[in-house]
Amino acid sequence: MEQYRHRKDRGVRVDAFCVLEDLDLDSLVRARGAGPNWTKKCLDGTRTEILTEIIDWIYDTDENVPHILWLHGQAGKGKSAIAHTIALWFENVGGVGSCFCFSRDWQAEHLEGKIFRTIACDLAGRDPAFQRALAGALATDGSLKTTSDVALQWQKLILEPLYKVSGHVVGNVVIV
Repeated sequence: MEQYRHRKDRGVRVDAFCVLEDLDLDSLVRARGAGPNWTKKCLDGTRTEILTEIIDWIYDTDENVPHILWLHGQAGKGKSAIAHTIALWFENVGGVGSCFCFSRDWQAEHLEGKIFRTIACDLAGRDPAFQRALAGALATDGSLKTTSDVALQWQKLILEPLYKVSGHVVGNVVIV
C-alpha cells in the first residue's frame, strides 16, 4: 500500500484496473424482463396465510428445513401471484435472491437457455462476494457467458460461486 501511495509500483494500478474490469458482467447473456412484476402480485390483504408460511420458511434457520419449497396447485389458483409477491417482498427487504418467470408469450425467446445466467447476474447484483466469485468463474471460462447448456450454467454460475461465498452471505439465498 505504501508503494502504491508513493507511486513506486505502477503495477498495482494496472492490477486494480484489471480486477474492476473482471467484475463487469454486462457481457453475460441473460434474459430481460423475466423478473418479478408488480402488476402480477397478490392484492393487498389476500393470501396472507400462505405468504406468512413462505416467509417463515425463508427465515427458518433449522438445519432440517427443506431447501426447496415447491408451490403447486391447479391452474388459476394464484401460484404465480404468490411467487411474484414473495419475490418483490424479498427484493424490498434487501435479501440476496432472484426471480425468474416464464411466460407462454415469450416461448420464441428461448428463455430456458438463459435462466441460470440471469439468476447469477441477479445474485451478483445483490451480493459483492458472489459477484467476485462469479467474475472469477467467467474469467476462467469465457464460454459460460453464452452457453445454452443449463446443467453447466447451474454448476459453474450458481453452485460453485455460492459454495465459494458460503459463510459470507448474510441470510438465505432465495430463488423464485
